[in-house]
Amino acid sequence: MLSTACSQDSDNNRGEDEYVTLTFSKNVTGEVNSPIVNEILYYDSSAEKLNKVFESEYTSQYPLGFYDKKNKRVYYTKNIDIENDLSGDQIFLTDLNNNEEIQLTDSLFAVNNMYALDDSLFFVARPLGSNVLKLGLLDINTGEILYWGNEDTIEDINIEVITVDRKNERIYISAYSDSERRYNVLHQDGPPGQNNFKMPLHTVYETDFSFENTRKLFSEHEWIRTLMTKENYVIALSDKQYNDAETPSNLIQYNLLDNSLKKNKWNSSRLQVGDANYSLDEENIYAITMVNNKRGMYLYNIKSKKFTEIYAPKTGFLNNIQVVK
Repeated sequence: MLSTACSQDSDNNRGEDEYVTLTFSKNVTGEVNSPIVNEILYYDSSAEKLNKVFESEYTSQYPLGFYDKKNKRVYYTKNIDIENDLSGDQIFLTDLNNNEEIQLTDSLFAVNNMYALDDSLFFVARPLGSNVLKLGLLDINTGEILYWGNEDTIEDINIEVITVDRKNERIYISAYSDSERRYNVLHQDGPPGQNNFKMPLHTVYETDFSFENTRKLFSEHEWIRTLMTKENYVIALSDKQYNDAETPSNLIQYNLLDNSLKKNKWNSSRLQVGDANYSLDEENIYAITMVNNKRGMYLYNIKSKKFTEIYAPKTGFLNNIQVVK
């Protein structure tokens, strides 16, 4: 088992190395009405060590954080008007070099994903006044937000999940039509007593970091809920139905060189939606999953097909992880 003892971040900045950033929520005390705090941690794979870097009050709908190790910045979500719940969740930044907090957004309602690259932040969120989740690019210095998508369909295309390929400066996106999903909910024709919901067509796209060049890779009438990257491949996990833990997911391997697609079954423990990704050496996958009734972050070895526990706390809740490589 790898070491899981938490410690404060050292001054040794190896920001270009592979690491995993985690968001964890816990009660301050053991009392029923105890306040809840969010911790942002990172796992240093070379040292096999988990480090706590930041803590904040739990105010958001969905606790989400990201640690930018290179620049010693922490990104996280907060609701600044909890009592009236008018503002939604906004994105904040704290520079750990001086502990200065900056509010980066004021126009969002819910945030599902974040990935920082120097002075840019990619995020998936539902803006105030919109009904769909969008992929956004935030300029940290100017506050300007650019949203991915076609002007004619941007209010219908819902982002399911993304993954960032930092090395090749590409983002891979799983998205579907929200109007198709709503239509399918209302028209579930089929034998009574069974789930007749037809999954809307999910399409995986590739785009660059400026959102200027986008291409469609493949589509499936399945819930494409996880995207991962390795050299020359995009790997997806998909399901026929939502949250069907009893049925093995499909494993889709898309070759970026010849545009071929291979589909098999994922015959191991179910990986949590959206969080998994390959290690830099492509020999392992980091993921949130349940192993022996213990939920946590594990390292899955591709060859041995075995999971190694990294962080499986007995109390609190591990919300999400993001592999940075």
